[in-house]
Amino acid sequence: MLSSSIPNCYFELQPPERFALVDRFYRSQGYKVKCGASERVYAIANEGAGVVAAARLVPQRSGHYWLRNLLVASDWRGQGIATGLMQKLLPDLTPLGCYCFALPHLTAFYAALGFIQNPPHCPEDILRTYNTYRTRGRDWVLMGYIQS
Repeated sequence: MLSSSIPNCYFELQPPERFALVDRFYRSQGYKVKCGASERVYAIANEGAGVVAAARLVPQRSGHYWLRNLLVASDWRGQGIATGLMQKLLPDLTPLGCYCFALPHLTAFYAALGFIQNPPHCPEDILRTYNTYRTRGRDWVLMGYIQS
């Protein structure tokens, strides 16, 4: 069980054969996401509702992860599910850590989890992707998590 305040919810690292279920969850929330075979895909599921939250860790050439598509189903928001999901997966990020491109209104959420804004030592592959999105007009904020 994930938390006593969120009954009947379970955290799982998804095996590749269950990626289609996570893809279906993203589509149900209006996202066109397809989990890749090399990704680490995490989900929180509810016994009655199925997947209610998911996040993808996409490995980069540098050895770091790029956190993508952290999402909680609209009917399940405001219950601490995203925080719970992140707290469960953060230990898997050692030793290299991960980076994400946060929406501006979510920077405090990520900071509370230990991410820092505009990390001084960002791997080139992540920075290049971030800069590509920025030149396309995305207002995302680069954030990094390195556990010491």
